[in-house]
Amino acid sequence: MTRVFALVGLCIALLYGKVEPIKRDFEACYKRSAKSFIKKYGKDFVVVSKGKAITFSRKYLKHYIKRDPFLGLYLIRVPKDIPFVRFVPFEEMDKSGIVAVINKKKYDLSKVVSKGNGLNSFAKLDKKHKPNSLVECVCCRGFGLSTGGKSFIDSDFILRFLNNKKVVYADCGLQFTQKGDKIFVKEINPFFHDYGIRVGDRILSVDGKTFEDVSLLSKYILFSKPYKKIDIKFQRKNRIFHKKIKLKRKLSGGVLGENYLAYIGLYLRYDLKVSYVSKGSLADKLGIKKGDKLLKINQTYIRSYPQVKKVLSKLSGKFVYLLFDRDDFQFFVHFRR
Repeated sequence: MTRVFALVGLCIALLYGKVEPIKRDFEACYKRSAKSFIKKYGKDFVVVSKGKAITFSRKYLKHYIKRDPFLGLYLIRVPKDIPFVRFVPFEEMDKSGIVAVINKKKYDLSKVVSKGNGLNSFAKLDKKHKPNSLVECVCCRGFGLSTGGKSFIDSDFILRFLNNKKVVYADCGLQFTQKGDKIFVKEINPFFHDYGIRVGDRILSVDGKTFEDVSLLSKYILFSKPYKKIDIKFQRKNRIFHKKIKLKRKLSGGVLGENYLAYIGLYLRYDLKVSYVSKGSLADKLGIKKGDKLLKINQTYIRSYPQVKKVLSKLSGKFVYLLFDRDDFQFFVHFRR
């Protein structure tokens, strides 16, 4: 009983940033949480509720009851007698940012150094860790799952994955960046309607809400319902503007890679070859086929997958010209964006 009261007292002190935990403070939580790991299909899974467990995988897994292709998360059934980890909202993390990163065999201390920025930039720790290690606070609450290296999927994404029947995210066509306490537009999807927002505009609020961190803004949009309209208040030089933007369903990002061409029904592999064309899409009507290789966008030759997004985000004209190679035959397609 004394140890329980001591742990509760430590949790309260951490919440208000009065102390920083040391490694031995996590010993009890490690012994408890290590029992929540199970090996299946060659992967470490963390049990998250009675009879269910999750894992992260960049490669497709065949056996699952639910999958988030953006996060690379998989949910499976496991025996109901295995203890489970309780995940809580990410905002409940104590001010110190000190966490234990736990796997079946050991645990280490680490510190959260970035809260992330949507699906394309997961939260980060100050050290590298094994994938599918549990990120946990001294109060034995789950705050994330390591993806390997320094990145981890934070608990807000995990809770949404567990609690929602369908995996759906919303997209406003804007990518954001943070400088100090200010948030700016970093990139614009050229295949969204032109709402008059430009790269470099400062975001002041969305639907009347202000955001102190870009991670919170990104989540607000991602977790909204697709096709809803949001009101964005932004600043350009000394002028303030309001624009209503209709959200779309997000089609790419995260583990899938951010692919603006998905909005015309075109999906690329990392070698720039077409992996899939949506039936009835603009790409389908243009005659693009699986296996075609993208060579050029307008006047720019494309050498890598990340370059596609970079070039497309800077398009200025009304028309887009794409050069492809099919069996050593090169051909152009063009369309109005």
